[in-house]
Amino acid sequence: MFNMIKADSYRITKSIAFYIAAAIIFALAAVSIYLVSPGTIGQANIGDISTAQYSQETPLDDISFEEMQDLTPKDMRKIMLETENYELDREILAMNMNLYYCFIFIAALIITVDFSSGSAKNTLSSAISRNKYFISKTAIVFGICIFLFFLNTYVVYFGNMIFNSGKVSSDLWTVTKVSLLQLPPMLALMSILTGIAFAVRKTAVYNMITIPLVMVFQLILGVLIKIFDLKSKIADFELQIMIGKLSADPSDKYIIQSCIVCTVIIIAFLSLGYASFRKSEIK
Repeated sequence: MFNMIKADSYRITKSIAFYIAAAIIFALAAVSIYLVSPGTIGQANIGDISTAQYSQETPLDDISFEEMQDLTPKDMRKIMLETENYELDREILAMNMNLYYCFIFIAALIITVDFSSGSAKNTLSSAISRNKYFISKTAIVFGICIFLFFLNTYVVYFGNMIFNSGKVSSDLWTVTKVSLLQLPPMLALMSILTGIAFAVRKTAVYNMITIPLVMVFQLILGVLIKIFDLKSKIADFELQIMIGKLSADPSDKYIIQSCIVCTVIIIAFLSLGYASFRKSEIK
């Protein structure tokens, strides 16, 4: 099993998909740091809850939409750099749901590509059991994704500290603490992708499901909240909102509740993937 993990680790460093994922992280960080404003992929607004509600106040909050349209990126950058007590790195980490789209590459490369190419059948025909195969593949997906997650954290922190001369920066412990608090929902995202990858085992199908998954889920959840007048607290535990809230000094109660929700998601999706993989015929 450990030899399999070592082989996958070596293989992924030779894959262009890994470097594409890393490049996306650097590109998103670079744009956010230059504009002094975090970017996001997804709705970031479910029902009456938005990640913006957990963002810090800035001078841009007092500018009308029409005035905002007249501002150039250089103007916005100047305004934001003059904002007191603004922590850009913390704001960028609040949008870490962006990393989901990088994780898609990793799970596909480690799991579905093996099934599509026939490598999985050859591996399982040897002395490797399905249990060991599932554990080793899951471990390497989690390991690589966790590496990219913390790489993003410190690229954002040090990039912001250097490029913006520490004017809109928090401290190293703050960004580390935020990342540790966000680890459960990030593991939940990894579990969702791993479970789906083992369930479908075809790269094309996997991509069709996972790429629009977050936006479709957020849209459906938002509609259900509106139609059935559900409490907005339900949306507090949607993963993108959760990641945002965990970056903004959450209460101990919310941290515990988030960990419970994430644990349920992790168990559910890994169980789904394992059960499907165990019963499937590998071609």
